[in-house]
Amino acid sequence: MKKATIFVVALLLAVLTVPLFAGGGGQKTADGQKQLSFTFVLPMVPNEIWVVAKEGFETRCNELGVKPVVVMPSTPNDVNQMNNLMETAIAEGAAGVITQPTNPEGMQSAFDKLTKAGIPFALVNSDAPNSGRIISVGTGGSVGDTAGEYIVKKLGNQEIRYITALWSLTASLAIDIHNHYIDSFKKAPGGAREVVLLETQSDKLHITSEYQNAFATYPNANVAVNVCGFGAAGAAKAATEAGIGPDKIFIMGIDDIQETMDGIRSGRIQATMTQNFYRMGYEAADALYQKIVNGKDPARTVVDSGSMVVDMTNINSYKQDMRNPAAWK
Repeated sequence: MKKATIFVVALLLAVLTVPLFAGGGGQKTADGQKQLSFTFVLPMVPNEIWVVAKEGFETRCNELGVKPVVVMPSTPNDVNQMNNLMETAIAEGAAGVITQPTNPEGMQSAFDKLTKAGIPFALVNSDAPNSGRIISVGTGGSVGDTAGEYIVKKLGNQEIRYITALWSLTASLAIDIHNHYIDSFKKAPGGAREVVLLETQSDKLHITSEYQNAFATYPNANVAVNVCGFGAAGAAKAATEAGIGPDKIFIMGIDDIQETMDGIRSGRIQATMTQNFYRMGYEAADALYQKIVNGKDPARTVVDSGSMVVDMTNINSYKQDMRNPAAWK
C-alpha cells in the first residue's frame, strides 16, 4: 500500500509538469504542412485566474490553426521548473513561447536560450523589458494606483492603517503594484501607514494563518490590501473568525476568483481589482503568430490588458467586454 501511494503521488507530480496537450513540434495539417505549436508556460496549475488566460490562448491558437500546448510547474512560481519547461519547449520544437516572468533575473537564462534558438516569446501579467520578448501583455503597477485611489476615496478623512499581502516578496510585479499603492496612499487626507507586509505564497491556508496573526498583533488595522488572488478570501476568513466586522476592516482583493466575488456579494469583501487574463493569453498568441507567419512586429511592445475596480455597483456587468476582442483598445 505504501509503495502504491508513493507511485500515485509521483505520477500526479509528473502530470503537473507535462503539457496538457500532447506534442511539441506540431502535427501535419490537411495540406501536408507542419502545424505550428505555441507553448504557454503558466506560473502555476490553472486556477480560476490562470484558466482564463489559458482559454484566451487556446481560443486564439485554434482560430489561427496553431496547436496550443500548456504546461506548468508543480510548485507555484518555481523559477527552476519554469526554466526547465521553456527549455523543453525548445527541444520539442515550439514555434513560440508565452510565460509570466515571475522572476525576470532568475528566468533570463531560459529567455536567452529561446533567443539563441530563434524562438520568439511573449510575456503576460508582468514584464521583463530587457529579456528579449517581442511583447508584454498585462496591467503592471497601475493596478495599485486605481485601487489605492479607490480606497482613499472610500475611507475619507480616516487614517489608513493597512496590511499588505503580496504573493511573493521578491516578485517584480508584486513589488511594483505595492509601490503604486504606497504612492496612492500618500494622498490620503488622514494619512496612511503600513503596519505589516505579508507573503501569501499563493496559498489560501498560509495567508489565512498570516492574517490571523496580523489581526491579533495589529487590531487597529482598518485596510487589507491584497496583491494575490487568494489574499482577499484569506483576509475575510481570518477577520470573520476574529469577530472583526466589515465596518472595521476594508478588504481589497485582486482578480475575480469565485470566493472573492462571493465575498463582495455578501459584503465581507468590499472590492477587487480585475485584470483581463483572457486578453493576455489571446493577444500574446496573436502577436507570436503575426511575427512568425507574417513577419509583423507588434504595433505596441507593451499592451495594457485592462483592469477595473469591481464592487457591488458593477459586479454583474464587468465581464461583458473582457472576452470581446472588438471592445479592446
